[in-house]
Amino acid sequence: MKAILSILFVFTLAFSAFADGKEDADNTPKPVTITVSGSVKDAVTGESLVGVKVEIEGTSKKVYTDFDGNFSFDEVAPGKYNITASYISYEKQKLEKQNIDVFSSELKVALKPAN
Repeated sequence: MKAILSILFVFTLAFSAFADGKEDADNTPKPVTITVSGSVKDAVTGESLVGVKVEIEGTSKKVYTDFDGNFSFDEVAPGKYNITASYISYEKQKLEKQNIDVFSSELKVALKPAN
């Protein structure tokens, strides 16, 4: 009987040593976030623009387009946002009240050269 109790005691210590102390009792749902992506082109030539600053107003999210004119924001909560794109020698473009959700998270921006 002592041998069985000793074995149970050793297994209990072994399992408690590997436990991280966190319980899975927190079943609160995580907020849904999506990735918003898009591209920026010259409105006249259709060429992709590199290094355009794209911002989601009201947040701290700001990215720059890559060599193909593409950009991407991670972990954006669904909703309506104003999105601005600005570039040297081009007019600033503001996309107002863009509905960002799971079904529409791809944006196309065309910047006009400044006069």
